[in-house]
Amino acid sequence: MEDTLLAGVILFERYKIIRPLGIGGTSIVYLAQNNKIGSLVAIKAIKKKDGEVDLLAEKNILIELRHPSIPIIMDIEEDEDRIYLVEEYVEGKVLEKFKNKLTENEIIDIMLQLCDVLNYLHTFQEHPIIYRDLKPSNVIRMQNGHIKLIDFGIAKKYSQDTTRDTTQFGTRGYAAPEQFGFSKADVRTDIFSLGVSMYYLLTGKNLSTPPYRLQPLREENPFISSGLEEIIMKCIETVQGKRYQSVATLQEDIKALNSRDGDNKDYDVFLEKGHKVITLTGINRSLGTTHIAIVLAHYFCEQGLKVALIEWQAHHDFIKINNMYKTIIEEKFYFIFKDIHFYSFQNHLSYDKSIMDIYDVIIVDGGQYEDLVQKGSYQKSHQVLMLCGGKDWEIDYFEEYYFGSPNPSYHYMFNFMDDDAFLEIKKSMANFKCYQIPYNPNPYQVTERSKKLFDDIFEANATQSIGIKRSKFGDVKDHIRSKVQALKNSKIKKQSYSSDGRS
Repeated sequence: MEDTLLAGVILFERYKIIRPLGIGGTSIVYLAQNNKIGSLVAIKAIKKKDGEVDLLAEKNILIELRHPSIPIIMDIEEDEDRIYLVEEYVEGKVLEKFKNKLTENEIIDIMLQLCDVLNYLHTFQEHPIIYRDLKPSNVIRMQNGHIKLIDFGIAKKYSQDTTRDTTQFGTRGYAAPEQFGFSKADVRTDIFSLGVSMYYLLTGKNLSTPPYRLQPLREENPFISSGLEEIIMKCIETVQGKRYQSVATLQEDIKALNSRDGDNKDYDVFLEKGHKVITLTGINRSLGTTHIAIVLAHYFCEQGLKVALIEWQAHHDFIKINNMYKTIIEEKFYFIFKDIHFYSFQNHLSYDKSIMDIYDVIIVDGGQYEDLVQKGSYQKSHQVLMLCGGKDWEIDYFEEYYFGSPNPSYHYMFNFMDDDAFLEIKKSMANFKCYQIPYNPNPYQVTERSKKLFDDIFEANATQSIGIKRSKFGDVKDHIRSKVQALKNSKIKKQSYSSDGRS
Protein backbone atom coordinates (compact mmCIF):
# COMPACT_ATOMS: atom_id res chain seq x y z
CA MET A 1 0.00 0.00 0.00
CA GLU A 2 1.22 3.45 -0.84
CA ASP A 3 2.27 6.02 1.75
CA THR A 4 3.22 3.52 4.44
CA LEU A 5 4.64 5.38 7.43
CA LEU A 6 8.28 4.72 8.25
CA ALA A 7 9.59 3.64 11.65
CA GLY A 8 10.36 6.61 13.86
CA VAL A 9 7.69 8.92 12.43
CA ILE A 10 5.81 10.83 15.14
CA LEU A 11 2.05 11.17 14.68
CA PHE A 12 0.16 14.02 16.36
CA GLU A 13 3.19 14.86 18.55
CA ARG A 14 2.58 11.76 20.62
CA TYR A 15 2.68 8.40 18.81
CA LYS A 16 6.00 7.06 17.52
CA ILE A 17 5.60 4.50 14.72
CA ILE A 18 7.53 1.25 15.35
CA ARG A 19 6.43 -0.97 12.44
CA PRO A 20 3.37 -2.05 10.40
CA LEU A 21 1.35 -4.87 11.95
CA GLY A 22 -0.92 -5.52 8.99
CA ILE A 23 -1.90 -4.06 5.62
CA GLY A 24 -5.36 -4.27 4.04
CA GLY A 25 -7.01 -2.81 0.98
CA THR A 26 -8.13 0.40 2.69
CA SER A 27 -6.09 0.57 5.89
CA ILE A 28 -2.77 -0.10 7.57
CA VAL A 29 -2.34 -1.06 11.22
CA TYR A 30 0.85 0.10 12.94
CA LEU A 31 2.50 -0.76 16.23
CA ALA A 32 3.38 2.52 17.93
CA GLN A 33 4.49 3.89 21.27
CA ASN A 34 2.73 6.59 23.22
CA ASN A 35 5.73 8.77 24.06
CA LYS A 36 3.93 10.50 26.92
CA ILE A 37 3.33 7.37 29.03
CA GLY A 38 5.53 4.79 27.30
CA SER A 39 2.78 2.27 26.52
CA LEU A 40 2.36 0.41 23.24
CA VAL A 41 -0.70 1.04 21.06
CA ALA A 42 -2.07 -0.12 17.73
CA ILE A 43 -2.92 2.64 15.25
CA LYS A 44 -5.25 1.86 12.38
CA ALA A 45 -4.92 4.36 9.53
CA ILE A 46 -8.08 4.28 7.36
CA LYS A 47 -8.53 6.07 4.02
CA LYS A 48 -11.42 8.51 4.17
CA LYS A 49 -12.65 7.97 0.62
CA ASP A 50 -13.37 4.48 -0.57
CA GLY A 51 -16.39 4.37 -2.86
CA GLU A 52 -19.51 3.06 -1.17
CA VAL A 53 -17.82 1.78 1.97
CA ASP A 54 -18.50 3.85 5.07
CA LEU A 55 -15.11 3.64 6.70
CA LEU A 56 -16.32 5.83 9.52
CA ALA A 57 -18.53 2.93 10.62
CA GLU A 58 -15.78 1.35 12.70
CA LYS A 59 -15.10 4.60 14.53
CA ASN A 60 -18.78 5.28 15.23
CA ILE A 61 -19.51 1.73 16.40
CA LEU A 62 -16.38 0.99 18.41
CA ILE A 63 -16.52 4.19 20.42
CA GLU A 64 -19.76 2.93 22.01
CA LEU A 65 -18.67 -0.63 22.80
CA ARG A 66 -17.28 -1.99 26.07
CA HIS A 67 -16.47 -5.69 26.16
CA PRO A 68 -13.37 -7.67 27.30
CA SER A 69 -13.03 -9.21 23.81
CA ILE A 70 -13.19 -5.91 21.91
CA PRO A 71 -10.08 -3.69 21.82
CA ILE A 72 -10.42 -0.40 23.68
CA ILE A 73 -10.42 2.78 21.57
CA MET A 74 -8.02 5.17 23.32
CA ASP A 75 -7.92 8.08 20.88
CA ILE A 76 -9.21 9.18 17.47
CA GLU A 77 -7.26 11.55 15.21
CA GLU A 78 -7.52 12.52 11.56
CA ASP A 79 -5.83 14.45 8.78
CA GLU A 80 -6.91 15.31 5.23
CA ASP A 81 -6.65 11.75 3.93
CA ARG A 82 -7.11 9.38 6.85
CA ILE A 83 -8.78 8.64 10.16
CA TYR A 84 -6.46 7.19 12.82
CA LEU A 85 -7.96 4.89 15.43
CA VAL A 86 -5.61 4.51 18.39
CA GLU A 87 -6.49 1.21 20.03
CA GLU A 88 -5.36 -1.06 22.80
CA TYR A 89 -2.39 -3.12 21.55
CA VAL A 90 -3.27 -6.79 21.71
CA GLU A 91 -0.29 -9.11 21.76
CA GLY A 92 -0.97 -12.57 20.43
CA LYS A 93 -1.49 -14.57 17.24
CA VAL A 94 -4.40 -14.51 14.81
CA LEU A 95 -6.43 -17.73 14.86
CA GLU A 96 -5.26 -18.48 11.33
CA LYS A 97 -1.90 -19.48 12.85
CA PHE A 98 -3.60 -22.25 14.87
CA LYS A 99 -4.94 -24.22 11.90
CA ASN A 100 -4.95 -27.96 12.75
CA LYS A 101 -3.16 -27.23 16.06
CA LEU A 102 -6.01 -26.92 18.58
CA THR A 103 -7.71 -29.57 20.68
CA GLU A 104 -11.48 -29.93 20.73
CA ASN A 105 -11.60 -28.34 24.20
CA GLU A 106 -9.65 -25.35 22.92
CA ILE A 107 -12.01 -25.00 19.95
CA ILE A 108 -14.98 -25.10 22.33
CA ASP A 109 -13.34 -22.45 24.50
CA ILE A 110 -12.84 -20.16 21.49
CA MET A 111 -16.42 -20.74 20.32
CA LEU A 112 -17.81 -19.82 23.72
CA GLN A 113 -15.73 -16.65 23.88
CA LEU A 114 -16.82 -15.65 20.37
CA CYS A 115 -20.43 -16.41 21.26
CA ASP A 116 -20.10 -14.14 24.27
CA VAL A 117 -18.85 -11.17 22.26
CA LEU A 118 -21.25 -11.78 19.35
CA ASN A 119 -24.19 -12.00 21.75
CA TYR A 120 -23.07 -8.68 23.21
CA LEU A 121 -23.01 -7.11 19.73
CA HIS A 122 -26.31 -8.67 18.66
CA THR A 123 -28.12 -7.43 21.77
CA PHE A 124 -26.49 -4.00 21.74
CA GLN A 125 -29.02 -1.29 22.61
CA GLU A 126 -32.03 -1.19 20.27
CA HIS A 127 -30.28 -2.33 17.09
CA PRO A 128 -28.09 -5.44 16.77
CA ILE A 129 -24.59 -4.86 15.44
CA ILE A 130 -23.78 -7.40 12.73
CA TYR A 131 -20.03 -7.97 12.51
CA ARG A 132 -20.17 -9.41 8.93
CA ASP A 133 -16.49 -10.35 8.60
CA LEU A 134 -15.79 -13.06 11.19
CA LYS A 135 -12.77 -15.07 10.06
CA PRO A 136 -9.63 -16.50 11.72
CA SER A 137 -7.46 -13.55 10.67
CA ASN A 138 -9.79 -11.13 12.50
CA VAL A 139 -9.51 -12.89 15.85
CA ILE A 140 -6.39 -12.62 18.01
CA ARG A 141 -5.71 -15.32 20.57
CA MET A 142 -3.57 -14.09 23.42
CA GLN A 143 -1.06 -16.20 25.32
CA ASN A 144 -3.54 -16.73 28.16
CA GLY A 145 -6.18 -18.09 25.75
CA HIS A 146 -8.38 -14.98 25.74
CA ILE A 147 -9.54 -13.76 22.34
CA LYS A 148 -9.98 -10.28 20.87
CA LEU A 149 -12.23 -9.53 17.90
CA ILE A 150 -10.53 -6.93 15.71
CA ASP A 151 -11.31 -4.94 12.54
CA PHE A 152 -14.87 -3.61 12.71
CA GLY A 153 -14.49 -1.97 9.29
CA ILE A 154 -17.68 -3.43 7.76
CA ALA A 155 -19.74 -3.96 10.92
CA LYS A 156 -23.14 -2.30 10.76
CA LYS A 157 -26.23 -1.70 12.87
CA TYR A 158 -29.11 -3.89 11.75
CA SER A 159 -32.12 -2.20 10.12
CA GLN A 160 -35.47 -3.86 9.36
CA ASP A 161 -36.26 -1.35 6.61
CA THR A 162 -34.51 -3.26 3.81
CA THR A 163 -34.92 -6.77 2.44
CA ARG A 164 -31.35 -7.22 1.25
CA ASP A 165 -27.96 -5.54 1.57
CA THR A 166 -27.21 -2.99 -1.13
CA THR A 167 -23.48 -3.71 -1.12
CA GLN A 168 -21.69 -7.05 -0.98
CA PHE A 169 -19.36 -7.31 1.99
CA GLY A 170 -17.41 -10.12 3.59
CA THR A 171 -14.46 -12.36 2.88
CA ARG A 172 -14.81 -15.16 0.33
CA GLY A 173 -14.44 -18.48 2.04
CA TYR A 174 -16.17 -17.30 5.24
CA ALA A 175 -19.01 -15.03 4.08
CA ALA A 176 -22.57 -16.36 4.26
CA PRO A 177 -24.60 -16.72 1.02
CA GLU A 178 -26.79 -13.71 1.91
CA GLN A 179 -23.71 -11.48 1.87
CA PHE A 180 -23.50 -11.89 -1.90
CA GLY A 181 -26.79 -10.08 -2.51
CA PHE A 182 -29.23 -13.00 -2.17
CA SER A 183 -30.87 -11.64 0.98
CA LYS A 184 -30.12 -9.49 4.02
CA ALA A 185 -27.34 -10.03 6.57
CA ASP A 186 -28.56 -10.53 10.14
CA VAL A 187 -27.38 -12.22 13.34
CA ARG A 188 -27.39 -15.60 11.56
CA THR A 189 -24.78 -14.26 9.14
CA ASP A 190 -22.24 -14.03 11.97
CA ILE A 191 -23.23 -17.54 13.13
CA PHE A 192 -22.44 -18.89 9.65
CA SER A 193 -18.99 -17.26 9.61
CA LEU A 194 -18.28 -18.52 13.13
CA GLY A 195 -19.06 -22.06 12.01
CA VAL A 196 -16.87 -21.84 8.90
CA SER A 197 -14.01 -20.36 10.97
CA MET A 198 -14.13 -23.28 13.41
CA TYR A 199 -14.37 -25.73 10.48
CA TYR A 200 -11.20 -24.16 9.07
CA LEU A 201 -9.32 -24.41 12.36
CA LEU A 202 -10.19 -28.12 12.61
CA THR A 203 -9.59 -29.06 8.96
CA GLY A 204 -7.63 -26.31 7.19
CA LYS A 205 -10.49 -25.95 4.69
CA ASN A 206 -13.10 -23.28 4.01
CA LEU A 207 -15.47 -22.39 1.19
CA SER A 208 -12.64 -21.09 -1.01
CA THR A 209 -10.87 -24.46 -0.83
CA PRO A 210 -11.69 -27.22 -3.38
CA PRO A 211 -14.33 -28.68 -3.67
CA TYR A 212 -15.72 -25.24 -2.66
CA ARG A 213 -18.26 -26.74 -0.28
CA LEU A 214 -17.97 -28.10 3.23
CA GLN A 215 -18.13 -31.87 3.65
CA PRO A 216 -19.42 -33.39 6.92
CA LEU A 217 -16.85 -32.31 9.47
CA ARG A 218 -15.84 -35.77 10.73
CA GLU A 219 -15.07 -36.87 7.17
CA GLU A 220 -12.27 -34.28 7.24
CA ASN A 221 -11.35 -34.69 10.94
CA PRO A 222 -12.49 -38.01 12.45
CA PHE A 223 -10.96 -37.18 15.84
CA ILE A 224 -13.62 -34.72 16.97
CA SER A 225 -16.89 -35.63 18.70
CA SER A 226 -20.14 -36.12 16.82
CA GLY A 227 -21.71 -33.52 19.10
CA LEU A 228 -19.30 -30.77 18.02
CA GLU A 229 -19.73 -31.80 14.38
CA GLU A 230 -23.51 -31.45 14.71
CA ILE A 231 -23.20 -27.95 16.19
CA ILE A 232 -20.75 -26.64 13.58
CA MET A 233 -22.66 -28.15 10.65
CA LYS A 234 -25.86 -26.48 11.88
CA CYS A 235 -24.02 -23.14 12.00
CA ILE A 236 -23.00 -23.44 8.33
CA GLU A 237 -26.37 -24.34 6.82
CA THR A 238 -26.82 -22.47 3.53
CA VAL A 239 -30.43 -21.57 4.30
CA GLN A 240 -30.64 -19.00 7.11
CA GLY A 241 -33.73 -20.61 8.61
CA LYS A 242 -31.90 -23.90 9.17
CA ARG A 243 -29.06 -22.35 11.17
CA TYR A 244 -29.09 -21.41 14.82
CA GLN A 245 -31.43 -18.44 15.06
CA SER A 246 -29.51 -16.75 17.86
CA VAL A 247 -26.06 -16.89 19.39
CA ALA A 248 -27.64 -17.53 22.81
CA THR A 249 -29.15 -20.80 21.55
CA LEU A 250 -25.83 -21.81 20.00
CA GLN A 251 -24.09 -21.05 23.29
CA GLU A 252 -26.52 -23.25 25.22
CA ASP A 253 -25.84 -26.22 22.92
CA ILE A 254 -22.07 -25.80 23.28
CA LYS A 255 -22.35 -25.71 27.08
CA ALA A 256 -24.62 -28.78 27.06
CA LEU A 257 -22.08 -30.58 24.86
CA ASN A 258 -19.35 -29.76 27.37
CA SER A 259 -21.46 -31.14 30.22
CA ARG A 260 -22.08 -34.40 28.36
CA ASP A 261 -18.41 -34.75 27.53
CA GLY A 262 -17.29 -34.69 31.16
CA ASP A 263 -16.68 -30.98 31.71
CA ASN A 264 -16.18 -29.61 35.21
CA LYS A 265 -13.18 -31.73 36.09
CA ASP A 266 -11.57 -28.58 37.40
CA TYR A 267 -12.06 -29.52 41.04
CA ASP A 268 -10.22 -32.80 40.52
CA VAL A 269 -7.29 -30.64 39.39
CA PHE A 270 -7.73 -28.25 42.33
CA LEU A 271 -7.70 -31.15 44.79
CA GLU A 272 -4.60 -32.57 43.14
CA LYS A 273 -2.79 -29.21 43.18
CA GLY A 274 -3.97 -27.96 46.59
CA HIS A 275 -3.80 -29.52 50.06
CA LYS A 276 -6.91 -27.53 51.01
CA VAL A 277 -9.57 -26.25 48.58
CA ILE A 278 -12.03 -23.57 49.70
CA THR A 279 -14.85 -22.19 47.54
CA LEU A 280 -16.48 -18.79 48.11
CA THR A 281 -19.84 -18.07 46.55
CA GLY A 282 -22.56 -15.41 46.95
CA ILE A 283 -26.26 -16.14 47.45
CA ASN A 284 -26.89 -13.30 44.96
CA ARG A 285 -24.76 -10.90 42.92
CA SER A 286 -22.65 -7.97 44.11
CA LEU A 287 -22.01 -9.19 47.65
CA GLY A 288 -18.23 -8.75 47.48
CA THR A 289 -17.18 -12.37 46.85
CA THR A 290 -13.91 -11.38 45.16
CA HIS A 291 -13.10 -8.88 47.92
CA ILE A 292 -13.59 -11.51 50.65
CA ALA A 293 -11.65 -14.10 48.62
CA ILE A 294 -8.62 -11.78 48.48
CA VAL A 295 -8.85 -11.04 52.22
CA LEU A 296 -9.00 -14.77 52.91
CA ALA A 297 -6.00 -15.41 50.64
CA HIS A 298 -3.94 -12.91 52.65
CA TYR A 299 -5.12 -14.46 55.91
CA PHE A 300 -3.50 -17.75 54.88
CA CYS A 301 -0.52 -16.02 53.28
CA GLU A 302 0.28 -14.31 56.60
CA GLN A 303 0.56 -17.78 58.15
CA GLY A 304 3.40 -18.58 55.75
CA LEU A 305 1.27 -20.74 53.45
CA LYS A 306 1.47 -20.82 49.64
CA VAL A 307 -1.89 -19.64 48.29
CA ALA A 308 -3.54 -19.69 44.85
CA LEU A 309 -6.67 -17.70 44.04
CA ILE A 310 -8.80 -19.02 41.16
CA GLU A 311 -11.40 -16.91 39.31
CA TRP A 312 -13.97 -19.51 38.23
CA GLN A 313 -16.60 -17.22 36.66
CA ALA A 314 -16.40 -14.87 33.67
CA HIS A 315 -16.01 -11.62 35.61
CA HIS A 316 -12.43 -10.84 34.49
CA ASP A 317 -11.82 -9.00 37.79
CA PHE A 318 -8.35 -10.51 38.19
CA ILE A 319 -7.23 -9.07 34.84
CA LYS A 320 -8.40 -5.66 36.05
CA ILE A 321 -6.39 -6.11 39.25
CA ASN A 322 -3.28 -6.93 37.22
CA ASN A 323 -3.80 -3.98 34.86
CA MET A 324 -4.25 -1.45 37.68
CA TYR A 325 -0.52 -1.65 38.34
CA LYS A 326 0.74 -1.63 34.73
CA THR A 327 1.16 1.07 32.09
CA ILE A 328 0.86 -1.47 29.26
CA ILE A 329 -2.44 -3.31 28.98
CA GLU A 330 -1.66 -7.00 29.23
CA GLU A 331 -4.21 -9.69 29.97
CA LYS A 332 -2.40 -12.34 31.97
CA PHE A 333 -4.00 -15.61 32.91
CA TYR A 334 -1.49 -16.08 35.73
CA PHE A 335 0.38 -13.51 37.82
CA ILE A 336 1.67 -13.03 41.37
CA PHE A 337 0.58 -9.94 43.29
CA LYS A 338 1.38 -9.31 46.96
CA ASP A 339 2.50 -12.94 47.33
CA ILE A 340 -0.83 -14.35 46.10
CA HIS A 341 -0.84 -16.49 42.93
CA PHE A 342 -3.77 -15.22 40.81
CA TYR A 343 -5.33 -17.38 38.07
CA SER A 344 -7.85 -15.36 36.06
CA PHE A 345 -10.92 -16.87 34.40
CA GLN A 346 -10.11 -19.37 31.65
CA ASN A 347 -13.59 -20.33 30.44
CA HIS A 348 -13.45 -24.00 29.44
CA LEU A 349 -9.70 -24.51 29.22
CA SER A 350 -8.32 -27.24 31.44
CA TYR A 351 -6.58 -26.10 34.61
CA ASP A 352 -4.38 -29.22 34.61
CA LYS A 353 -2.22 -27.47 31.99
CA SER A 354 -2.26 -24.03 33.52
CA ILE A 355 -1.70 -24.64 37.26
CA MET A 356 1.95 -25.62 37.34
CA ASP A 357 2.56 -25.56 41.09
CA ILE A 358 1.40 -27.22 44.30
CA TYR A 359 -0.31 -24.99 46.88
CA ASP A 360 -1.08 -25.26 50.56
CA VAL A 361 -4.43 -23.57 49.94
CA ILE A 362 -6.44 -23.03 46.75
CA ILE A 363 -9.28 -20.51 47.07
CA VAL A 364 -11.92 -20.57 44.33
CA ASP A 365 -13.85 -17.35 43.71
CA GLY A 366 -17.06 -18.99 42.52
CA GLY A 367 -19.16 -15.86 41.95
CA GLN A 368 -22.93 -16.22 42.28
CA TYR A 369 -24.21 -19.50 43.73
CA GLU A 370 -26.67 -20.07 40.86
CA ASP A 371 -23.81 -19.95 38.32
CA LEU A 372 -21.67 -22.20 40.50
CA VAL A 373 -24.39 -24.85 40.68
CA GLN A 374 -24.72 -24.90 36.88
CA LYS A 375 -21.01 -25.65 36.50
CA GLY A 376 -21.13 -28.38 39.16
CA SER A 377 -18.39 -30.22 41.08
CA TYR A 378 -17.83 -27.42 43.62
CA GLN A 379 -19.15 -29.77 46.32
CA LYS A 380 -15.76 -31.49 46.23
CA SER A 381 -14.29 -28.49 48.08
CA HIS A 382 -13.02 -29.08 51.59
CA GLN A 383 -15.10 -26.07 52.65
CA VAL A 384 -17.74 -23.85 51.03
CA LEU A 385 -18.25 -20.30 52.31
CA MET A 386 -21.64 -18.84 51.35
CA LEU A 387 -21.83 -15.02 51.38
CA CYS A 388 -25.25 -13.57 52.22
CA GLY A 389 -26.48 -9.98 52.20
CA GLY A 390 -27.70 -8.17 55.28
CA LYS A 391 -30.42 -5.96 53.75
CA ASP A 392 -34.08 -6.92 54.09
CA TRP A 393 -34.49 -7.72 50.36
CA GLU A 394 -31.28 -9.75 50.45
CA ILE A 395 -32.70 -11.81 53.31
CA ASP A 396 -35.44 -12.77 50.83
CA TYR A 397 -32.76 -14.24 48.53
CA PHE A 398 -31.37 -16.21 51.43
CA GLU A 399 -34.82 -17.35 52.58
CA GLU A 400 -35.58 -18.72 49.10
CA TYR A 401 -32.31 -20.67 49.15
CA TYR A 402 -32.73 -21.81 52.76
CA PHE A 403 -36.12 -23.40 52.20
CA GLY A 404 -34.88 -25.00 48.99
CA SER A 405 -31.61 -26.83 49.53
CA PRO A 406 -29.61 -25.61 52.54
CA ASN A 407 -26.40 -27.38 53.44
CA PRO A 408 -25.47 -27.45 57.15
CA SER A 409 -21.83 -28.15 56.27
CA TYR A 410 -21.44 -24.74 54.58
CA HIS A 411 -20.34 -21.62 56.43
CA TYR A 412 -22.85 -18.77 56.04
CA MET A 413 -21.28 -15.30 56.19
CA PHE A 414 -23.55 -12.24 56.42
CA ASN A 415 -22.26 -8.96 55.03
CA PHE A 416 -23.33 -5.44 56.13
CA MET A 417 -25.71 -6.70 58.81
CA ASP A 418 -26.02 -4.99 62.19
CA ASP A 419 -25.37 -6.88 65.42
CA ASP A 420 -28.99 -7.31 66.54
CA ALA A 421 -30.15 -8.57 63.14
CA PHE A 422 -27.28 -11.02 63.02
CA LEU A 423 -28.20 -12.40 66.46
CA GLU A 424 -31.73 -12.99 65.17
CA ILE A 425 -30.33 -14.82 62.11
CA LYS A 426 -28.04 -16.94 64.24
CA LYS A 427 -30.90 -17.86 66.56
CA SER A 428 -33.17 -18.72 63.61
CA MET A 429 -30.54 -20.93 61.96
CA ALA A 430 -29.84 -22.89 65.16
CA ASN A 431 -27.13 -25.47 64.36
CA PHE A 432 -25.99 -23.91 61.09
CA LYS A 433 -22.59 -22.21 61.04
CA CYS A 434 -23.23 -18.46 60.75
CA TYR A 435 -20.79 -15.57 60.88
CA GLN A 436 -20.93 -11.81 60.66
CA ILE A 437 -18.46 -10.31 58.17
CA PRO A 438 -16.54 -7.40 59.73
CA TYR A 439 -15.70 -4.28 57.76
CA ASN A 440 -12.34 -4.77 56.02
CA PRO A 441 -11.91 -1.91 53.48
CA ASN A 442 -8.50 -2.96 52.10
CA PRO A 443 -8.58 -6.56 50.80
CA TYR A 444 -4.76 -6.73 50.81
CA GLN A 445 -4.60 -6.19 54.59
CA VAL A 446 -6.33 -8.43 57.12
CA THR A 447 -7.83 -6.61 60.10
CA GLU A 448 -7.87 -8.19 63.56
CA ARG A 449 -11.63 -8.69 63.36
CA SER A 450 -11.34 -10.45 59.99
CA LYS A 451 -8.55 -12.62 61.39
CA LYS A 452 -10.77 -13.65 64.30
CA LEU A 453 -13.60 -14.46 61.87
CA PHE A 454 -11.41 -16.79 59.82
CA ASP A 455 -9.91 -18.32 62.97
CA ASP A 456 -13.44 -19.21 64.07
CA ILE A 457 -14.42 -20.62 60.67
CA PHE A 458 -11.43 -22.85 60.18
CA GLU A 459 -11.55 -24.22 63.70
CA ALA A 460 -15.30 -24.89 63.54
CA ASN A 461 -16.56 -28.49 63.68
CA ALA A 462 -19.11 -29.96 61.28
CA THR A 463 -22.68 -29.93 62.55
CA GLN A 464 -25.61 -32.28 62.11
CA SER A 465 -28.45 -31.59 59.72
CA ILE A 466 -31.52 -30.07 61.34
CA GLY A 467 -35.20 -29.76 60.55
CA ILE A 468 -36.41 -26.65 58.78
CA LYS A 469 -39.50 -24.62 59.66
CA ARG A 470 -41.18 -22.00 57.51
CA SER A 471 -41.27 -18.26 58.35
CA LYS A 472 -37.98 -18.34 60.23
CA PHE A 473 -36.71 -15.03 58.90
CA GLY A 474 -39.75 -12.77 59.19
CA ASP A 475 -38.51 -11.44 62.53
CA VAL A 476 -35.11 -10.67 61.03
CA LYS A 477 -36.55 -8.67 58.14
CA ASP A 478 -38.94 -6.87 60.49
CA HIS A 479 -36.01 -6.01 62.74
CA ILE A 480 -33.99 -4.56 59.84
CA ARG A 481 -36.96 -2.55 58.58
CA SER A 482 -37.71 -1.19 62.07
CA LYS A 483 -34.08 -0.08 62.40
CA VAL A 484 -34.31 1.75 59.08
CA GLN A 485 -37.63 3.36 60.04
CA ALA A 486 -36.21 4.44 63.40
CA LEU A 487 -33.33 6.18 61.64
CA LYS A 488 -35.76 7.92 59.28
CA ASN A 489 -37.97 9.03 62.19
CA SER A 490 -34.94 10.32 64.04
CA LYS A 491 -33.88 12.36 61.01
CA ILE A 492 -37.42 13.79 60.55
CA LYS A 493 -37.57 14.71 64.24
CA LYS A 494 -34.24 16.54 64.05
CA GLN A 495 -35.38 18.44 60.98
CA SER A 496 -38.62 19.40 62.77
CA TYR A 497 -36.69 20.74 65.78
CA SER A 498 -34.46 22.75 63.50
CA SER A 499 -37.36 24.35 61.59
CA ASP A 500 -39.23 25.68 64.65
CA GLY A 501 -36.10 26.85 66.51
CA ARG A 502 -36.33 24.42 69.42
CA SER A 503 -33.32 22.46 70.69
